[in-house]
Formats: sequence, structure tokens, C-alpha cells
Amino acid sequence: MDPAFLIPTPDPLQVHWFWFQILLSITTFLHLVAMNILLGSASVAVAAPFFCKDEETDPLCRKIGEKLPYVMAFTINFGVAPLLFLQVLYGQFFYTSTLMMAVFWLSIIGLLIISYYGAYIYYLRYAHLGPIRTLLVGGIVLLLMAVAFFFCNNISIMQLPESWLRYFTGRSGWQLNFRDPVLIPRFLHFITSAMAVGGLAVAAYYEFRSQKGDAVEKQWIEYGCNWFKIATIINFPIGFWFLGVLPAAVHDVESLVGKLFAVSLYGAIALGVISVIQAQRCRVYRAAAWALGAIFFMTLARETVRIAYLHPYFSLADLRSTRR
Repeated sequence: MDPAFLIPTPDPLQVHWFWFQILLSITTFLHLVAMNILLGSASVAVAAPFFCKDEETDPLCRKIGEKLPYVMAFTINFGVAPLLFLQVLYGQFFYTSTLMMAVFWLSIIGLLIISYYGAYIYYLRYAHLGPIRTLLVGGIVLLLMAVAFFFCNNISIMQLPESWLRYFTGRSGWQLNFRDPVLIPRFLHFITSAMAVGGLAVAAYYEFRSQKGDAVEKQWIEYGCNWFKIATIINFPIGFWFLGVLPAAVHDVESLVGKLFAVSLYGAIALGVISVIQAQRCRVYRAAAWALGAIFFMTLARETVRIAYLHPYFSLADLRSTRR
């Protein structure tokens, strides 16, 4: 069966598709920044007690615990808009992939609720939890990683209509796309990016406090910068693995999409290298600015990858507008 016959006809849009694409890119960028800070800073709270004495890391982990519920709220709210814009532009693909993995997709709501409650318990009962608090925040990190993994699966199924044929052999909503060679490197690439940004967020917070005249320990600025630097360096080979398994059509520089992907990719790499250099010198704000630029370019690269994947079946130019 030709999977093209399974793709529903898209509904007409109220305005030109380009406006929705701009909004999708901007809101995705904001969501990714918040998500990276959330998952990365929580991971710092998990790992810190294993590298330093508990009494030394207590102020750091306590401060992360204070901010965790708020960052999670921003992450979830910033995630609503790009999800809606994605459905506007690619609804005929997104709804189908969601149905194929319906059980996992619906479980995201429960996982986020449990994570939210866990974040508040970690914050409000920090002093009473003792050693259990590391297990608690570790559980939060694992739940958030599960949510990220399910999102990656949904995008994978969405971008590969040929995988929809498996629906006819299993209609229970338990489909995951482990056959996609891009799934694991994509997931690891985004998770490692989050780890890096979380460390930089810690450094930026303590840098801000130090400039306000608060008595803060400089070691946490250096700790956050080192965390960001190491995680980013580790992420480079993962990123090249991710790039290597992408279809040739994605990075075909003979096409317009391939050119846009190359510009976005090289821009992200260049800015990432500069941010690591700035972090090595503990120039936190400069490192953060360059890192944000790298995330923005990676956001654009994500969009071009999706367009290249769906090109055999669909083009944004095919979307009609009701506006005359």
C-alpha cells in the first residue's frame, strides 16, 4: 500500500502558512530553552551530591529546588503554543502519529502531573527528605526524559508516513518507532543539550547574584560553566551521529531545504564552539548569549529536517488560505 493514500487532506488556513511557520519556530525556541533549563538543572541536582560532599552541595540543590516548580510551569506553558502551531501546519501527520502511539501520548499528562508534584515536594520538604531527596529529583529527571522520548517518537512517526502501515498489524495505540535509526541519536542529542544548558543556567543564576552584591560562592559559577562545557563537548559526537543517520535528502545542498539546513547547522556549531570558549573563561553571560543563538539555529534546523522528511508527500506551499 502506498502510504500517501493514508494522509488526510489538510484544512485551509486563515492566513498564509508562513506566519504560522514563524510563530512555530519562535515558540519552539522558547519552549526548548525552558525545557533545557528544567531538565538540565534538575540533572545538576541529581549529580552534584555524587561529586561533592552533601553538605557542600546542599545550598546548590536547595536553590534548584526552589526554582524547579516555576521553571516546570514555564516549560509546560511554553510548550502549548508550538504544539498548536504544529497541528495547524502538519495536523494531518501529527494526528495520525498520535493515534498510533495513543497510550504513550496520553501517559504524558500523568507523567507531567507526577513530575510537578514531585518538584513541589522536593522544594517544600527539602530539609525533611534527607538522602531521599536525591532519589526524588532523580525520579523527576527520569519522568521528564520519558516525556521527551515520547515526543521524539511522535515526531519520528509523524515524519515517516511509511511507518503508518504498521497500524494495520497493531491498532492498540502502543506503537513506538524503534525502527527509525534517527530516533535514539535525536533523543540523546536533545537530552545532552538540556544537560549543558542546565549547567549554564546555574552559572548564570549565581553570576547574577554575585553582581547584585550577594555573598555567593564562586565555585558554583565555575561548576555550572564546567558542566556546560563538558556536556556540550560530549554532545558534538552525538550530534554528528545524528547528522550521519539523517536521510541524504535532508543535507542535499543542491536543494533549497538542504541549503537552509546547512546554514542552520553550521551556524549552530559555530555558536556552540564560541559559547564553550566563553564558558571556559567563565564569561557566563557571553556564553549564555552564544548558546541561545545556537539553540535558535538548531530550532531552524529542526524545521528544515521536518520539511525534507515530508517533501515526498507534502509541501507547505500546498496549504490553501481562505483569505482572498
